[in-house]
Amino acid sequence: MSTNHPIAESILLGIVALSAWLGVIGMLRMREPTQALHYLSLPAIGGVALTIAVFLETGPSQAFWKTLVISLMLLAVNSVVTHASARAFRTRELGHWEPRDGDPIEFVRDTKEFE
Repeated sequence: MSTNHPIAESILLGIVALSAWLGVIGMLRMREPTQALHYLSLPAIGGVALTIAVFLETGPSQAFWKTLVISLMLLAVNSVVTHASARAFRTRELGHWEPRDGDPIEFVRDTKEFE
């Protein structure tokens, strides 16, 4: 069942490709691995645009429902994978993941300079 939404479908598929490429470029540009983790969500967000494009093309078909389930799984699992990766980076760097006294804390300014 093909519909007459070629422009909308093209825009949505462009968003999918753009979100994937922005995620890749963002990850490559970051200096620290923990900074690069912020860009993992962009391809998952592109999955939502893909789901909408499939719906416009096929309607409520089996392909749409499968795409919807995969998209929802990507969105749900994305934060878990990001957190686990950040914990693994911290464990590799410090030998543990729990915060302890004396651990270096990134991006925290000294509060004395604001008093």
